[in-house]
Amino acid sequence: MSEYEIRVEGAPVIFTTLKPPPYNPLNRPQICYRRPIVAAVVYMVVLVLLAVLVPKWGLWICLGWSALYFAVIAKRALIWMVHLYQNKASDRTRLKCVFEPSCSEYMILAVNKYGFCRGVIKGIRRLRRCHPPNGGVDYP
Repeated sequence: MSEYEIRVEGAPVIFTTLKPPPYNPLNRPQICYRRPIVAAVVYMVVLVLLAVLVPKWGLWICLGWSALYFAVIAKRALIWMVHLYQNKASDRTRLKCVFEPSCSEYMILAVNKYGFCRGVIKGIRRLRRCHPPNGGVDYP
């Protein structure tokens, strides 16, 4: 028997310094398609109404409305797109992540914690280092 092997009730147990792979259950959230479609239709209707009702200042009002609208819904839109990826991506693709929580869950947590801009930057940095020498538990 080697120095790294111990017998427990007759079965050999081998100790190793390798990290075990993280436990990544595949979370497949339900996707609601109605809300993004309604949001896009409302956005377009408001833009058309602003352009028609206020022809002189319509362009500037439309640009201001667009900036305000996107600032309000950017966080929800990004989280919806990550949920869409989690629902539609193959198991093989999703199980490649070496971190706990998975990179998609990390993106959602980072956007909720830090806001849209800093959360996206942190999520992209996490995606860039998601390869085999790295790994383990890493929360935002």
